[in-house]
Amino acid sequence: MSGTAPPASDRAHGSELPRFLSGLYALLIVYASLEPFSGWMEPIPGTSFFLWGNFASATTRADIAINMTAYFPFGFFLASIGSHARPSVRVVRALCVAAALSIALESAQMYLPTRDASGFDVLTNVGGALLGAFAALAFTGSSRLRRKASRWRHGIFIAGKSGDFGLALLGIWVLAQLNPAIGLFAATFDPPHELAPDLVSTLLEAAQSAFHVIGVGLFLALLLRQRRFIGGAVLLLLGATLMLKGFAATLLLRPAAWDTWLRPGVSLGVALGALSLLLAIWLPRPIQMATCAVALLSSLVAPRLASDLWQARPPLAHFDWSYGQLLNFNGLTHAVLIVWPVFASFYLLWLAGQPAWGHRGWNESV
Repeated sequence: MSGTAPPASDRAHGSELPRFLSGLYALLIVYASLEPFSGWMEPIPGTSFFLWGNFASATTRADIAINMTAYFPFGFFLASIGSHARPSVRVVRALCVAAALSIALESAQMYLPTRDASGFDVLTNVGGALLGAFAALAFTGSSRLRRKASRWRHGIFIAGKSGDFGLALLGIWVLAQLNPAIGLFAATFDPPHELAPDLVSTLLEAAQSAFHVIGVGLFLALLLRQRRFIGGAVLLLLGATLMLKGFAATLLLRPAAWDTWLRPGVSLGVALGALSLLLAIWLPRPIQMATCAVALLSSLVAPRLASDLWQARPPLAHFDWSYGQLLNFNGLTHAVLIVWPVFASFYLLWLAGQPAWGHRGWNESV
């Protein structure tokens, strides 16, 4: 099987990728909206329900833009589910789900003194979801784009729900790279500058990034149909992550702190991880799977050996950002990068137990 055309059985089934992305993205919204999940208390007696309050109170244009941007992908994913359904049904579904989630989370924020429940936030959230739904209609409305996306999805990556869920997990990991306060292929923040980095901390930081490069690279390799795709796909992932991190740093960090995400230990770890990955991608798939899980979990163990590295807090002074969502953004991306290796390892364990897994991966003879 040397070609890239997907089997007819694969093409007969619609992709579950939008459904998985919708579910995972909803979890991200819940976490960002309710963090820090502490300090709950009853609203002050006489406080009216937030929907009946002043909609425009203490709302800035930045708040509007951030809310709409946050819900735009959610609306896009929701409206992409069941692309054969009528456009009006998909738009209404996206609006109803986004509105229900937003109202539920704003209601819960009434019990968090650190958060401000607002009916205007619901409107802007739903507005962002509506724009995302229209973007999904424009994408799925083009038969040429749909054919190309289907050919790319089924021709390059393993088929079925297992492949869709793996791609959704990888997409969430890529999204977490938007935080430039966390090093490249790392899960911890930059240690305080007043602490001079010693050799041990630098080596542990390098180990963290090296293990993460190996783990994420092998995770991608295990999602591919054919071995010949691995080299290009891994290089594309490394390059895209580097550009995404640099773009986020340019947009969010102060000029003097632009390169904090590419510290010496991180750079050394990425280089060592990439070299090791060149050898690991030639291993048999069962060994690749075990190596991937070990590397991902080791990327969490390495920084635990250096207390300064693991306990480092978000370097807020590095950000050129004057809006109130910074702490939520840092908390969300940090949580994703800490939890993701564990979820990915469980996914690999589940994938290994699938009866047809050996026929869904890359062709050993290619």
